[in-house]
Amino acid sequence: MATAYIPDTEHGDDNFILELNRVKEKVRTRFIELRECLSERESELMRELDEILSSYECYRREVEKMNEEKRDIEDVRNAIMGVVTTSAVVRSCQEKMLQELNEQLEGLEIPVKPKLVMFVCEDSKWLVEVNKLCKLVEVVSEIDYKSKTHSVMSVCDVGSGNEQLNSPTDVTVDHNTGNIYVADTLNHCVKVFNDSCKFVFKFGDLKGEGSMTYPKCFVICRNRVLVSQGDVFIEASHCIKVYQLDGKFVCQIGKHGGGELQFNYPCGLATNESTGDIYICDTRNDRIQIISEHFLYKSQFGKDILHSPLDVKLYRNNIFILDQSNPCLHIYNKNLVLQKSVVSRGEGQQVVSSYSFFIDRFGNILT
Repeated sequence: MATAYIPDTEHGDDNFILELNRVKEKVRTRFIELRECLSERESELMRELDEILSSYECYRREVEKMNEEKRDIEDVRNAIMGVVTTSAVVRSCQEKMLQELNEQLEGLEIPVKPKLVMFVCEDSKWLVEVNKLCKLVEVVSEIDYKSKTHSVMSVCDVGSGNEQLNSPTDVTVDHNTGNIYVADTLNHCVKVFNDSCKFVFKFGDLKGEGSMTYPKCFVICRNRVLVSQGDVFIEASHCIKVYQLDGKFVCQIGKHGGGELQFNYPCGLATNESTGDIYICDTRNDRIQIISEHFLYKSQFGKDILHSPLDVKLYRNNIFILDQSNPCLHIYNKNLVLQKSVVSRGEGQQVVSSYSFFIDRFGNILT
């Protein structure tokens, strides 16, 4: 049974007041502690809120940037669609012009050095030409230098079929088999024809580790096919890809950049048959890179002289380089010292502006 509090008659009120004051002091102390704790928590919450607001602002800016990039991509897509439409019209006109040209040239001899033709010759028997204007490949079996005529063995039409080509940019011949390798650029592959100009096989496409974007040039070195490629819209495409003669992918050399074994739009290739060294036109890095037959970096040259080199050839211990921006032919010796520069002065005078050239067994330079 609860007992009622009975204050001490003598000191009861004083004790009660003291007890009450102690309780009040405890409550006041606890209240101060809670207020300080709440103040600290409030500060933490304010900091968290500031961080959230800052993150939101960054996110908002990123979204705005993404929307701008999306609009830019849409503009580029629309521009590309316009180019594609225009290209279709141009292609139709080219096909019509080609048909008319074939009708006019029927029964006539074709000169050895027509305009806008790239020559690639591996020995005295074969001359392979890539006609960039009409998108044809002509395989020639015999050349008469005195009359400047030749006989045409085969012509490939434009298209995506096995025996058709679309903007071929380079060709070469494997002497051991007689097979002809053609860089079928806009079909994203290399096509191989036999010595009778019949399709054998192709390799490289837009899929897999051995894929090709836009193959530019290639060279056969130690039973390997080295293919240069580069696309301004695809950073990973700036490299050299290596295949076996049967088209099986071996490895990739280099990547996009400006350092050693890095490339920016690589084009022309050449090989030193005695050492196996490979010379690479690193076009937009304005230089020639040299790698070993094992694809290891050795050296580079031409950085202060070359301006967008497109093609390179080796002949009798000299290195011939075709420069694009200032159309001329630079000649270096085997020690990589510049010997001479032949400047373009128009058709019929020195070097004509071209995308590639060839040095035949007589030392004649064909552009």
